[in-house]
Amino acid sequence: MESSRVDEELTDRFIGAITDWVQQLIRMNTLVATDLGLIPTDLHCLHVLQQDGPMTTGKLGEHVGLSAGAASRMIDRLESAGFVTRARDVADRRKVTVATTPAGLERAGTAYGGLTERTRRDLASFTSDELQVIIRFVELSLRSVESEASALATRGTPA
Repeated sequence: MESSRVDEELTDRFIGAITDWVQQLIRMNTLVATDLGLIPTDLHCLHVLQQDGPMTTGKLGEHVGLSAGAASRMIDRLESAGFVTRARDVADRRKVTVATTPAGLERAGTAYGGLTERTRRDLASFTSDELQVIIRFVELSLRSVESEASALATRGTPA
């Protein structure tokens, strides 16, 4: 019984810490976006393109939760600021593919340089076994978040 209560207290403490961490990451992303002359959704777009590679405007809009028109305006902003380029699809000239620019990725990476360095220092305090546990949790948690987000997205907006 005692062990169960301790586990519950640790779990609650962990969930509280993760919630605080996520809130600070959201704040950090907002500040980085502002520093780069962007809005947070623009930064999200850059992350998606960096992770998944070039894609069409429509697909990118789906990834970040924007309509085709809003995605097009977002890409206009990012292109004007030098973060992305647009290119006609060679196989289907009606399609436009969006890709990050090396200079844009470098600017965004520089904005996160301090956090990246601090994270590396923080992680250096863990053993390899501890890092494996952290990675396992993050990967499991990511799947849970993706599943919950998909469920919310399929429900649509309330009337």
